[in-house]
Amino acid sequence: MTDFSSKTCCVCDGGLFAELAETLSHSFGKVYYSAPWVTAFPSSYQVEIGEGFPNFERVQDIWEIVDTVDLFVFPDMFDGPLQTYLIWNGRRVFGARYGDELENFRSDAKKLFDELGIAQGPYKVVKGIKQLREYIKSRGSDKLWVKINLTRKDTETFRSEGYALVKNRLDQLEAKLGPVAEYREFIVEDDLPDTVDLCLDTFSIDGECPNVSILGHEEKDKCYVAAVKKWDELPAKMRDIYEKLSLTLKNYSYRGFLSLECRCGQDNIWLTDPCCRGGSPTLELQLNMIENLPEILWEGAEGKVVDPEFVSPYGFELVVNSDWADINPVKIEFPDEFREQIKLRYAAQYPDGIWTMPQGLGPPTLVATVVATGENLQECYSEAEEISEQVKGIDLHACTDCIPEANKSIEKLAEWGIIL
Repeated sequence: MTDFSSKTCCVCDGGLFAELAETLSHSFGKVYYSAPWVTAFPSSYQVEIGEGFPNFERVQDIWEIVDTVDLFVFPDMFDGPLQTYLIWNGRRVFGARYGDELENFRSDAKKLFDELGIAQGPYKVVKGIKQLREYIKSRGSDKLWVKINLTRKDTETFRSEGYALVKNRLDQLEAKLGPVAEYREFIVEDDLPDTVDLCLDTFSIDGECPNVSILGHEEKDKCYVAAVKKWDELPAKMRDIYEKLSLTLKNYSYRGFLSLECRCGQDNIWLTDPCCRGGSPTLELQLNMIENLPEILWEGAEGKVVDPEFVSPYGFELVVNSDWADINPVKIEFPDEFREQIKLRYAAQYPDGIWTMPQGLGPPTLVATVVATGENLQECYSEAEEISEQVKGIDLHACTDCIPEANKSIEKLAEWGIIL
C-alpha cells in the first residue's frame, strides 16, 4: 500500500459524501472537505455540512487551499468545468469530468444508448406538462416511470399507474415548475415487469473497468446488497453494456465512480440509468469494503487502473430514514464503537454530538446508513440490524423490513443463473 501520509486531499462534494473525507483521513496526512453553500441568501444548514469532524477540515471553498492539495476527489456531479480547470492547472483530479452528462441529460443519453446498441426498455420523450398528461392518459392504467433532466430537486423519478392516480402529483409539479412546466422534457419509461434491480458498482478510468467490482441489488430507498465479482463472473449482458459504453467514457476522460443501474429479466438486462458518481446507497458501503481506496483514487486520477482489494466477499447497507429530517435538524446518537459502520448524510459535529441538516427533498429523508461486511449475506444482515437498533433520533426508522424482499430478489436472480 502506498504511503499517503505526506499528501493532502480535498473532497469536493454536494453534501452526501462527507464520509468519504472521513475514510480518506485515515490514509492522507491532511484532508479537506468542501460543499457548495453560496446563494443570494445562504443557509446555515448548507454552510455547516461537514463542520466539526475531528479528522478532516471543512473549508468554505477550495481557493484558499488549492495550491496545497495533491489530490482532488469529486464523488458527485455538476463540477465538470471546475475539474477541467484544475486539470489544466496540473492538479490531480478523480472525477467524472463532463461524463455526468450521461446521467444529467437523459433524453440525449437515451438516443446515444440506442445508437450504441445498448438494451433499454421502451420509452418516450415528451415536452411540457400538457403533453405529459396526454401521454399518460393515452396509456390507460399502464405502469410508467417519469423522469426529468438535470434538476433532481424539482422531482425525483415517480411512478404512474393511470392518470387519475397521478393527477394531483402532476398538478403539484406544474405549480412548482411554473412557466418552465411547458418547456421541460419528461422521459417516460415503460415498466419492465418480472425484472429485478441489478447494478454494476465500480469506477471507470478512461473507459477501462477494474478486473474486480461489486455486483449489487438495491431495494429502492431501503437497502443495498453487494457481492464481489471478477469481471468474467459478471453477467455477460451487463459486461456488454459496459463495453459498448467504454469508448464514450474514454472520450470524456472519465476517471470517477460509476454505477450502471439495470433491470434484469430472465432473458435480458436493460440499462435504466448510468449513475455517473458515487451512488447512495452504494458508495457508503464501498468505503468499508475496499481496503486500497486511496490508491485507486490517487492512481486513477492519473489514468491508471488499480484493482480494488476487498476486505470481504459480501456487504450490506441498510437505510435509516426520518420524516422529521426533511425540514428540521436531527441529532443522531449511537455508541462510539459503531462509528465506522454508520455513514451520515448532510451531517455536522458539535460539542453536544452529531446532527444531520435538513435536505428539503420531501419525506422520507435518508439521514444515515448502516454498513456491514462479511463472509456471507446473513452475517451482514444480522450485524446491520443489530447496529441499526442502537441508532437514535427523532422519527428514525431503519428499513429492516427490506431484508425478506431483498432475499426474494436474490432468489429470483439465482433462478436466472445470476448469483449474488
